Amino acid sequence: MGSIRKEIAELLRSLNVASTIALSIVFSVFAGILAGYYLDTKVFKGKTYPWLTIIFLGLGIAGGIKNFFVMMKRFDRGEEKRQGPLERKDQGHNNQ
Repeated sequence: MGSIRKEIAELLRSLNVASTIALSIVFSVFAGILAGYYLDTKVFKGKTYPWLTIIFLGLGIAGGIKNFFVMMKRFDRGEEKRQGPLERKDQGHNNQ
């Protein structure tokens, strides 16, 4: 029973990380589009439309990619902490 619970917990942990990364990317792109559209339509009253929207879309995509790498590093550090010292030691010897 204990191993099934551990497997389910690990599966849920992985699902949590994957959904957090995906939502981070989507929200970054969405925020970029909204900021660019707002600047185009409200601040500059359509004079720059669609250029600022396109520029901020690119910035949102870049921010989403950056968030992806930051969260992957955080996830990797969390995995190293969860593994015991013996498991990490064994993995180090296998790579050499």
